[in-house]
Amino acid sequence: MKRMRNLSALFLAVLTALLPMAGCGNQVQESQTDTTPADTAAIETEPAETKLTPDLPEKDFEGYSFRMMTKGLYNVHWRSIDAVAEELTGEPINDAVFNRNTYVSETYNVKFEEIIHTDMNPTPMAQKFIQAGEDGFDVLLHGNEMRTLITGGMMLDLNTIPYMDLEKPWYDQNANASLSIANQLYLTAGDMTIMDNNATWCLQFNKALAEDLNLGNLYDMVKEGKWTMDVLLSAVELASQDLNGDGVHDEFDQWGIEGESFNTTALMMGAGVQIFEKDENDMPVLAIGTEHFYNTFEKAVAINGNMDFCLHVDNYTSKYPGESVWSDCMDKCFSEGRALFNFAGMNRVTLFREMETDFGILPIPKWDEEQESYHNVVSLWCAALIAVPKTAGDTERTGVILEALNAESMYTLTPAYYDITLQGKSVRDEESADMLDIIFESRVYDLGNMFAWGGVFDLPGSLTRSGADKIASQVETKKKATETDMQKTLDAILAN
Repeated sequence: MKRMRNLSALFLAVLTALLPMAGCGNQVQESQTDTTPADTAAIETEPAETKLTPDLPEKDFEGYSFRMMTKGLYNVHWRSIDAVAEELTGEPINDAVFNRNTYVSETYNVKFEEIIHTDMNPTPMAQKFIQAGEDGFDVLLHGNEMRTLITGGMMLDLNTIPYMDLEKPWYDQNANASLSIANQLYLTAGDMTIMDNNATWCLQFNKALAEDLNLGNLYDMVKEGKWTMDVLLSAVELASQDLNGDGVHDEFDQWGIEGESFNTTALMMGAGVQIFEKDENDMPVLAIGTEHFYNTFEKAVAINGNMDFCLHVDNYTSKYPGESVWSDCMDKCFSEGRALFNFAGMNRVTLFREMETDFGILPIPKWDEEQESYHNVVSLWCAALIAVPKTAGDTERTGVILEALNAESMYTLTPAYYDITLQGKSVRDEESADMLDIIFESRVYDLGNMFAWGGVFDLPGSLTRSGADKIASQVETKKKATETDMQKTLDAILAN
């Protein structure tokens, strides 16, 4: 689990001072802030907190160029922006990356190079390097397309990388626990990337519409554990209107919620469903077909599959080709104040920063009030996780650099993302900042999203717009093939 809010208060002032600095790095020993008489007493009575540093040796890597292969240019909203920054620009994320890399570069005498593929999926290029036995890159930052590399024995178990201490807070412990198989971990989330944050699903809501509909204080519902699927369903049913009175409910009217097929699964996972769970030996087990699975599917489809109040992207892809369906249809509808909820990745928050109407952020709702905690799914199609190829020439060097990057990012990149990009510019109220804490601390991953066994992870989404009554028969049909597919992956991984 990434530490967000607890670190941000301590290091925001330090980060703000560091952003304009180009050559001096950003090593911080203690939190120091300019004080006024009003806050001096508080600082004097609070114990000083010391920066947690990684346990790394002194090393000189003689100007080595550390190569990070990242998502390409196919989709501007999902390309990596957290690997390399060429210069300071005043943009918080860019400058945090620049300062982080400068610090690690000066500490270990390394340079940083980003290998960008022209497509969104860099795995074919990575596979070509590895199969040729070529040391062509040091780390791959990508998502579930890496499954072919993992099952092909082309990636290293991160537990075997020297100096990578995966129990440290700069790694997401939820990712470590969820994405391992037989206690082997081939990819994880760390503070050196923000793409896993951007790929965390949440609900953005129009505060003016919520007030007009007398929905009450949604933030208090979340804090009191009363933010449930039933509450969300009631709200979206109230919101839909034919604004122009032409009898056609289209993208120019008002909607309860905006969605896509994946959101059906995201709602189910928010309600505590995992498509694949783990047994006592850290082996995946197919978990679909339970009563709770079917109940949550029915409620999720009622929210995400009812086209009377859900503006569903699949209904507009022919009218708005390519990426324009998002920019010119979905995002426009919400930013112009014609949708109560937008259910999407956290990256959409920054896209709405110029939106005139205030909006807030909420976690995915629980199934009911008895559910112990919220669960917010990370889309592994969109995230960029950390993986190391077996052709890495010097795993000790790789481990030192990755550990240094992740540790330093916890004090630079993560606060820049969390405090400045979200709280400072995009999020419009303190309550939404509280929601971010809940969302990031309750993230969930599913191995089905990673390995696509039998296509069963996609099943709820594929039946969202039509065929929902076939869910039980489809589950039974896919079970055997899914378990066979999964076993092939397990055999391959255990044989590595």
